[in-house]
Amino acid sequence: MASHAFEPHTGEVQLRLDAGNPAELFAEATRALAELLGTPADQAAGEWQRVAVTGRDFEALLVAWVNELVARTEIDHLLYRDVAINELTPTSLDACIRGMPFAETRTAVKAATMHGLHVTSDPRGTHATLILDV
Repeated sequence: MASHAFEPHTGEVQLRLDAGNPAELFAEATRALAELLGTPADQAAGEWQRVAVTGRDFEALLVAWVNELVARTEIDHLLYRDVAINELTPTSLDACIRGMPFAETRTAVKAATMHGLHVTSDPRGTHATLILDV
């Protein structure tokens, strides 16, 4: 079962992610970011949008994914929490996301950073710690 937790961090939010596998980690990062950003309006979700991101390695790919979601949220004024991972490699992600209007904004996230980024895998799954500038 995937999970996430927010930890206090001065001027930033530290996000801990735990998932059964790498694809679940990206899906959990999507849900965690949506939870941090706000509450969705009581409306039907929009159309699915295809998104592709790349990174030099798995860690950079995770940061690129979160930053893509932050940018789309800012531009589209939608909260993205629904995600379907189509393909995931160590350096690329192809997925579909679906957004919903905001009912309430909670936290303005500027970007995910490489600072303090830590990703590990063990028999229990894939785990990451990610710092978000707020």
